[in-house]
Amino acid sequence: MNNVERIELFKTSLQPEALMPAFQELLDDKAALGALLQEELSGFASTPSRLSDASERRLLSCLFLLSGMGGFQELFPTVLGIVLSKEFGENVGRDEWLSSEISRLLCVLSPATGAKEHLLAPLLDASTPLVISEQLLLTLSCRWISRRDNDESFLATMRRVLTEIPSSAVTFEIAMALMVNAVAVGGDALKPQVYAFYKANEELLSDRLAEKTLQSFFDLGKQRIKSMLSTNYLGGYGPLPGELDRMLNYVDASKEEEEVAAMRTLPPITRDAPKIGRNDPCPCGSGKKYKKCCMQKDKMGS
Repeated sequence: MNNVERIELFKTSLQPEALMPAFQELLDDKAALGALLQEELSGFASTPSRLSDASERRLLSCLFLLSGMGGFQELFPTVLGIVLSKEFGENVGRDEWLSSEISRLLCVLSPATGAKEHLLAPLLDASTPLVISEQLLLTLSCRWISRRDNDESFLATMRRVLTEIPSSAVTFEIAMALMVNAVAVGGDALKPQVYAFYKANEELLSDRLAEKTLQSFFDLGKQRIKSMLSTNYLGGYGPLPGELDRMLNYVDASKEEEEVAAMRTLPPITRDAPKIGRNDPCPCGSGKKYKKCCMQKDKMGS
């Protein structure tokens, strides 16, 4: 199969039995795969308007998966540029695999040094689409959980984001992820910054997160919060069949099914943890209410 045939297949097929041989052939020839990815991703970077076409988004999904599985760090600037394009934000839905994949892909592709500033700058920019900002924050978290950034570096990152991110660049999901990660890495050391951040965004947060509930995050402790984050971290890339299945099924899955699947991966909150109200945000950082998230696991573990 030549590259023209592969590209057409990636645009049109959602069948794993058709995609598997094409993927495997490329993964077995890293030089050919690298050349193909460089050419095709550069095309998206130079002409992001292609993303308005559903078949082009299917192609980009395949290219992103191959990039991650191949671990081509030289593609990091190109992939980040595509993700930050206005057209990506306008055409890729929050619940699509392409959006969900950003943090894992950027974490794997980002070089050990020099990547943090490239991720922080758009995160702190109010013009960045909010769904992209959420994924950039998750990328920084993934780098820490995977030990690509040490505690000291991530602590400094969380302190900076807590104090510098503009309120217009904050969603409830971003706020929860930011505060939970701050507690996980800094604990009481970041408590003043977490409470100041809450006060600055109280109008957004107060209906779903009472200020008094913040203390329950600190009471759970750094290690327990980090353990929850680690449980939800996908890590690197696994065997091809499972990765293809995840990509293709994610396209067809309903949002509700995805939420249920995510809930099943969360660890139980044991009885010795501080009491959390049914309607309080779950301390695992999912953004859902406790009763819709870890409380279910808590009941099963009782």
